[in-house]
Amino acid sequence: MPKLRHITPIACALILLAACGDDSTASSSETATASATATSTATSTASASASASASAGTETQSGGDSATGTSQGSVSATDSSTSGSTSASTSDASAAATDTTTSGVGCGVCDQPNQACVDDVCVALCQGQDPDPCGPDQVCDVISGECKDVDAPCTLAGPAEACGAVVCGPGSVCDGVGECLPIAPCSAVACTDGGECWGDACSCTREKECDEAPADLLNGPFSEMIAGLDFADDCTAWMVTLRDGVDYLRRLRPDGELTEWPGVSNLDMGEVKVLRRLTVPQAKAPPPWTSEPPPPPKPVEGYGEVALTYICCANCGCAQNPPQGVARLVEEDMNQPLPIVITATTTQGNGPFMSKLFDAGPQGLTWGEDRVLYVGNTTANGELNSADLEKATQQLETTFAARVTAAAAISPVHLLVALEGGELQRFNTLTKEATLVLDLDADVTSLSHDKFSGLVYAGLSTLEIVAIQPFKGEVMPFDTMPGKGRVAVSPSGRLWFMPVKYIQAGTLVSFDLPNEL
Repeated sequence: MPKLRHITPIACALILLAACGDDSTASSSETATASATATSTATSTASASASASASAGTETQSGGDSATGTSQGSVSATDSSTSGSTSASTSDASAAATDTTTSGVGCGVCDQPNQACVDDVCVALCQGQDPDPCGPDQVCDVISGECKDVDAPCTLAGPAEACGAVVCGPGSVCDGVGECLPIAPCSAVACTDGGECWGDACSCTREKECDEAPADLLNGPFSEMIAGLDFADDCTAWMVTLRDGVDYLRRLRPDGELTEWPGVSNLDMGEVKVLRRLTVPQAKAPPPWTSEPPPPPKPVEGYGEVALTYICCANCGCAQNPPQGVARLVEEDMNQPLPIVITATTTQGNGPFMSKLFDAGPQGLTWGEDRVLYVGNTTANGELNSADLEKATQQLETTFAARVTAAAAISPVHLLVALEGGELQRFNTLTKEATLVLDLDADVTSLSHDKFSGLVYAGLSTLEIVAIQPFKGEVMPFDTMPGKGRVAVSPSGRLWFMPVKYIQAGTLVSFDLPNEL
């Protein structure tokens, strides 16, 4: 049997140094052996197939959000290190351990993502252990596997939560039915054979992915009578208008190319949302070797798709046939580029804009990562409906106690939903259960998720902008909007404010988002 002991921070550093050898001197056969035998791989989801007996003393639970719990972990980071390099070092350490074992000297089986072979001894990193080997004065950083001070740079730590037969640690969240899913700042999940899981491929520093068009172009013809704003993963800006006559969906590419599509005559537009990633993608594994030539790429529907809402108040003259509701952009259809996918009846609210015209009809539009559209108030105030574009179906998801005013996806199965009055609910699209996150005591005009940090930025009727930890129920002040409007996160690392120009004139302005967790 291999010997097992807890690794100290100094020993862990030696592991990482030993594991990161000079790749240029490694033979191709050694590289192939390491790649084939290293078992510290990160997966996008952690299956519940792990045995419940391996939950290490944690009580097994199942069911919805409230039963299984969620775990995001606390993060402290001020340097520029990323877990991409740390994860690579951990994987290299496991590969080195495997090389040692296969050479005839060694640790025996030492193949878990929280293990490494050092001096012929299989040592355990701190992830996935119960009790926590780092307490009470330090915390286990799941990025490095080391015990660190609570305020140490680039540290992701926190409690783990039971999720059926597995346990979800920091950087992951329970889906409510037995799997751990990655949440920002991590883009994958690592699990032991015993079902202890945590976030993997995590990043401590924001890497700028792109830049949106310059501010003068955003404030040019693009934003004439703007009512809603969102950004795609490539920093393309999208907006909808609210104006007399025909409304428009407009697109402004980073290079300044402006395109617009007219809406259905006499129907006002309210919100626009783009399907985008919920985590920052990390380095991807190369495609498997094959002697066959790769097939030509196929068009992929998904990221970058655009949807909008048609709204109408009871006496505004626009609730006619065709009905209001939710439309999606089908760019290649020249005859009907904005077909309605969710129909709506007339509903009326009292906020957040204090405008009878604008506080009406569908609100809280958002995409699920699986190409399902969600929106509130289409059939009655407080009712959340969905449209599955793959199955071409619509259904009622749940009914909240108050009208929906905004929503944002925060995990592959979780939505953060704002209700009239200021309540924030976390809704699980699998279990159909909602959990109260917090009450902001002010109406929410908009919610926008930052895929780097996992924070959700909310614009409030008080003009405040706040940052929300959606899985911890924490709220922090961020800045102030210059007028009535909405906010939208751009992959450039900026938060943009847009005025609802039908209500109040103004210009689009941006706020820099934190570059470190």
